[in-house]
Amino acid sequence: GFGTRMMKRMMAEEDVPDVPEFLDLMEAAGAHMYACKLTFDMMKLIEADLHSGVEGVISAADFIEISEGAQVIFV
Repeated sequence: GFGTRMMKRMMAEEDVPDVPEFLDLMEAAGAHMYACKLTFDMMKLIEADLHSGVEGVISAADFIEISEGAQVIFV
């Protein structure tokens, strides 16, 4: 809890958007967003847990293949 509160306070002080707002901005900008399959499985997430802009759950190998030659932002 303490670390989360501290990070949120620091982000607010620096006028950095929170994660949901950042994802909304990325979606509006036309970014293609994917969830990591390993993390998705380990955290026992379901599709409903994902941001609406996430296009799918993919493996690292899938990511390497589809991102070849692309401008990539890793978040």
